[in-house]
Amino acid sequence: MNHFYSRPEDLPPRNPVDDSLQRNLDQAITGYFYETCDHLTQRVLSRGGWYVTTCGTALTLVIICVDRRHNWDVLKYMSSLGKYLKEFAPTTNIRIYPPPGDGTSLQMTFKMPMMSE
Repeated sequence: MNHFYSRPEDLPPRNPVDDSLQRNLDQAITGYFYETCDHLTQRVLSRGGWYVTTCGTALTLVIICVDRRHNWDVLKYMSSLGKYLKEFAPTTNIRIYPPPGDGTSLQMTFKMPMMSE
């Protein structure tokens, strides 16, 4: 059974081992993602808080911006971030949280085009 296409009520109940494995997977992907990025992209990421999560239906990069300058730099690097993320999954999201008081979060989805037969 493919759990990605099951309704939540049809899935088996989660347990602490599932949560631990989820955290370990997220931490491993976060490390590999950072190593895959070029030096400039790593520098943009390092200026604020960020992590990669596999919860939900797509791999998601969450970035918490510390100030307006960082928010602008992250927006300028969106296509690079999407390119690096697509190396790990065919459908990825980038969610950006602006500094406190500067608006609402932004989420973009990147999908790898389907190959024609």
